[in-house]
Amino acid sequence: MDELKDLINQEGQWIQIVLGKEIITDPEENSKKVIFNNPIPIKALVNSISPEKLTWKFFGVSISEAKELIIDVKYENLIKKSQKILIDNIEYVAYLSVGQLTIQNLGSYLRVTVVRK
Repeated sequence: MDELKDLINQEGQWIQIVLGKEIITDPEENSKKVIFNNPIPIKALVNSISPEKLTWKFFGVSISEAKELIIDVKYENLIKKSQKILIDNIEYVAYLSVGQLTIQNLGSYLRVTVVRK
């Protein structure tokens, strides 16, 4: 796995993880306001996923743009708690499949699928 660490350091791309906090502004109408914190930059390998592959991977899904990230396992909680993920200043969110994030554990690295917001 040292080769993967070297690959991420050399070929990886800086992405930004944005955490936030939801505040209920009106409990009767259930309206919420999200306050975003400063983005946290991390390095990741970023691969584009074609819509055909995504439909094959997640049955019945119709999404126009998605990316696959390979990141260090220490960033798992950041991904789970993120409100949005910025890649080249385009907003993505971690994809939820059947109510769970699509995170695959690769030992000391994670493969995460993110979709365009």
